[in-house]
Amino acid sequence: MLNRRLIPWALVASTFALPAAAQEMQPHRAVYTATMLEKGKPGAGAPGTYAFELKTTCDGYIMNQRMRLEIEGPRGSIVSEQQSQMTESRDGKKLHFEHRSTVNGRLANQFRGEATLDADGLGQARYNEPEGQSVALAAGTMFPMALARATIRHAKAADVSFDALFFYGEKVKPPQAVNVLIGRVPKRLADLQIPDGADGLVNGRSRIYYRGGFFDAQPKGQGEQAAFEMSSLVLDNGIELYGTHEEGEGGIEYRITRLEALPKPTCN
Repeated sequence: MLNRRLIPWALVASTFALPAAAQEMQPHRAVYTATMLEKGKPGAGAPGTYAFELKTTCDGYIMNQRMRLEIEGPRGSIVSEQQSQMTESRDGKKLHFEHRSTVNGRLANQFRGEATLDADGLGQARYNEPEGQSVALAAGTMFPMALARATIRHAKAADVSFDALFFYGEKVKPPQAVNVLIGRVPKRLADLQIPDGADGLVNGRSRIYYRGGFFDAQPKGQGEQAAFEMSSLVLDNGIELYGTHEEGEGGIEYRITRLEALPKPTCN
């Protein structure tokens, strides 16, 4: 799964009121075919690849993801790669992150650091790259795995939407407000092809479809446009089958092509 960005605080509180241990995630490795989008429709150009890996430990979650796209430009093709490595504690209070982007093999940007939340929900993110930078985290901030787990729990509870704050360190900026809408699986995705050999991870699992709008730090105003939008078809064990990420008139769409289970830890 790719992770990018006035909150009704009662809804945020209800998210954390749901039992954290009630939603476990399946450790897995998945590969997707990625297609560029133009105004919401598939554009021209060669397909890219997106790979995601989730490992679980007794203390938390380890996430690795990589996106590679080849984009046609006026002077030839441009190869863009984005890599992220994140470790998040099971209680959702600590996140170590490292994000790296390259263009034609040359480093474009890099962000690395650690974010922590204290007992009252407030926190801070401190960056090693760029060195000396920090960001305050407001009460209610969620890291990637905490938000993913919350979305599945809300779907199981038949909720149709919830709001939260989201941070994963891809830029030196405050958490974004996110509005998640949970709905029916679209007909075009109802028969999404499952990779060979993955039936044991998919069969008997509920499919959850949701859309998320991510807004920058200022309070949402009437009619304000989201800075970034995404959609996802995910199983109730956390395995993503399909997704989109859209910003402005551009974006990407990705569909699963390979899926394998990874071992679960043995914890006391």
